[in-house]
Amino acid sequence: MLDAYYQPDLISELYRKSGKMFSPLWRERENIDQLMDFLREVHLEGLNPEDYHMSKLELLMEKIVDSRTPDTEDLAELELLLTDSYLLLASHLGSGKTDSETIDPQWHAIHRNPDVDWVSFVDSTLRHRVVKETLQSLTPSHREYSNLKKALAKYVAIEEKGGWDSFNTSLRKLEKGINHPDVALLRTRLSVTQGDITFDSINENYFDEALHQHVVLFQMRNGLTADGVVGRGTIDALNIPVEERVASIRANLERWRWLSDDLGDRHILVNIANFELLLIENGETIFKTEAIVGRPYRRTPVFSSRMTYLVFNPDWTIPPTILRNDVIPAVINNPNYLNQRRMRVITRSGENVDPSAIDWQRAATSGFPYMIRQDPGPDNALGLVKFMFPNHHNVYIHDTPSRELFRQTERSFSSGCIRINQPMKLAEILLDTNPGWDMQRINQTLAEKRSRTVHLQRPVPVHLLYLTAWADDEGIVYFRRDIYNRDEPLLIALRQSTKSDEEI
Repeated sequence: MLDAYYQPDLISELYRKSGKMFSPLWRERENIDQLMDFLREVHLEGLNPEDYHMSKLELLMEKIVDSRTPDTEDLAELELLLTDSYLLLASHLGSGKTDSETIDPQWHAIHRNPDVDWVSFVDSTLRHRVVKETLQSLTPSHREYSNLKKALAKYVAIEEKGGWDSFNTSLRKLEKGINHPDVALLRTRLSVTQGDITFDSINENYFDEALHQHVVLFQMRNGLTADGVVGRGTIDALNIPVEERVASIRANLERWRWLSDDLGDRHILVNIANFELLLIENGETIFKTEAIVGRPYRRTPVFSSRMTYLVFNPDWTIPPTILRNDVIPAVINNPNYLNQRRMRVITRSGENVDPSAIDWQRAATSGFPYMIRQDPGPDNALGLVKFMFPNHHNVYIHDTPSRELFRQTERSFSSGCIRINQPMKLAEILLDTNPGWDMQRINQTLAEKRSRTVHLQRPVPVHLLYLTAWADDEGIVYFRRDIYNRDEPLLIALRQSTKSDEEI
């Protein structure tokens, strides 16, 4: 019989400890009521209450209450369902319903894995009648998780009211100063997710400053160019249905359940989907800057590491993938390519090789026995500084000589590494505990035009994450396009059940 449940081995262990054939754990009605109350609200954690037998529990409890002499088998089944529900729910809240490495093979961030003696945990929970309290204690402690839960409650409420009507306009675009009936429809649509929008004029068809600011806010929330002009991109975002927004929030709540509660008192967080780097200290963002991440076919991986040193005026040894896919084909098309970019061909021991003596066509198909290195300088692909955190992905954070790309709203242009817009400011902050290192010293080092490695006195954890929805402390909810198509496999897994109640 136990094979039909999610956690048969653990259930056996729980009941075996009493030394009796069957000793009920759920003797107190208060514990049962607390579990059922939690299950009725668990959809606001982004989880499905039916995964934890809610309907079957309600029907069985009703049957037992209505019966003068409850059937022994019904009582035993209720006991086991309650225990299985609690254990499974506790496990999912503590480390996620899905397995991150199965769902997203490129997700290798530091994992949340509560070290719990489940037998003692359940026994203590039921004895002290703190079912709801202990379940809540297992959820992530990150403020981001709490904010996202509030966002889910908001969007679920919108969904229950029917969501929002689709919006379109007969005009090419809507912008401040125009007078048109579609303006009133726009104001109505925005008010669903951004609150009531007052208008400066008695004419609701007039596109005034208040509406302009709300459009700008909507565009910022959705990763669009925040110019206040309602064109095709903004209309498409307005028409994403509430069901998709709810699903996106659920996916990202699960990602936070995967993630360790301890990211470090001071840590760097790169949200790949938002093209942004944050430096966070004691829960507060002390620095942020725009980032460029990997193209969809050269994705920046998700992982955690520890930044231990910086390199000023770095040279660049071309990674094998870029060498094979980009540089060798470029040399074949343009024999002067290496010279134009101050790149040298060198042996593994560092000796220079004459590029004209290499059969580049053969190198493209039969392997390349050398390395190619770009010397330090302002045109170096890594710019003037790189930030190193050892990892087997060969990914790091660095400067870039190509600054115009930071003006783009979506910035997936790299081969996997992260380029940032204010590298020297980040270097200055990270070196604040290295004696004698200030911006003047950094500038002097750069002026020397030779590579210089500086080890951090205070190494910093680095977390490269992929989050397509989040909310701030003020309750403003943000969404980003799923550039790597990582949400859908996760949502499919969240919708799946390990077993159905028909099997029990």
